[in-house]
Amino acid sequence: MLALVACGKSAVAENPLEAAARRTCMDTIEARATNSKSISYVSDAPSPVTHGANGQLEVTLKFSAKNEMNIASTLQARCLVSADGKTLAEISVKDSR
Repeated sequence: MLALVACGKSAVAENPLEAAARRTCMDTIEARATNSKSISYVSDAPSPVTHGANGQLEVTLKFSAKNEMNIASTLQARCLVSADGKTLAEISVKDSR
């Protein structure tokens, strides 16, 4: 007998292009973090990936991370990713209190 268990995924499946854009944004956040091991993404309801008029994809991710003084902050990153989801065009990170 095989049992399937829900793993907290949203009801709407993400297409491969959106998944690639989200991964590109996450990889950039992790590469630029002072303490990448401390990053924890807030995933209760991930924001949708939006499609811009010029084909770029916009991803917004909320996460927490520790700074160089080992103090955790909640932040929000907004990434603009190429139409193929593989190249970061722009990222902005702000405090998300």
